[in-house]
Amino acid sequence: MKKNGYWIAVVIAVFILAAGTNYALRAEYEKEIKNLKCELANAQRYVPMERDTIRDTVTVATSPVITAEMKALRKQHLLDEQLIKDLQLRMKQLDAVQTTSIETKDTVKADFNDSTKVFSHEDNWSHLEFRPCDTTFYYNIRDSLATAVYHEYKHRFLWWRWGVKGYKVKVVNFNPHSTIRYNTYVKPEK
Repeated sequence: MKKNGYWIAVVIAVFILAAGTNYALRAEYEKEIKNLKCELANAQRYVPMERDTIRDTVTVATSPVITAEMKALRKQHLLDEQLIKDLQLRMKQLDAVQTTSIETKDTVKADFNDSTKVFSHEDNWSHLEFRPCDTTFYYNIRDSLATAVYHEYKHRFLWWRWGVKGYKVKVVNFNPHSTIRYNTYVKPEK
C-alpha cells in the first residue's frame, strides 16, 4: 500500500511541475508575442505606400493599419499624446488616429493685368496673385481627401471569403497637383 501511495505522490508532483512549467512558458510566449506585435507596429509605420490612379487623374495611396495595444503604442511613440491632450481627449476615448502628409506643387504661367499691375493664376484647386508694387503674394490652395478603411480577407474559396488577415487604408487625393507623402493610421486594440 505504501508503494502505491509513493507512486501516486510522484505522479501528482510531476503533473504539478509540468503544469507550472507550462504556465511559465505560456506567459513567456505571450510576452514575446506582445513584443513582436509592438515591433511589427513600429515597422509598419515606415512601410512604403502602394500608389494607384483611378479615373485617369485621381491618385490613391494604400497603407497598412497599425494595430497594437495602447501600452505598446505609447512605448513606441506611435501616438502623438500631446496632440490628443490638446484636443481635450483621453487616450481611452480613441478609436483610431490618422496622419496624412500632402505636398502640393506645380508650375503655372501667370497672367499679367496692366490696369491693376497684378500677376495672377487661378484653377479649380488654387488661386495665386502677386502684386509687384507692394511685393505681396497671395495664395489659396484647396485640397480634398477621401479615406476608406477596409479589412483583407484571410481565406478565399470560390466566392466565399472569411477571416480577417489585417486592415488597410486607402486615401484618395482629388487634387491633381498634390502628392500624398505619407499616411499612418493607428488603431489601438481594446
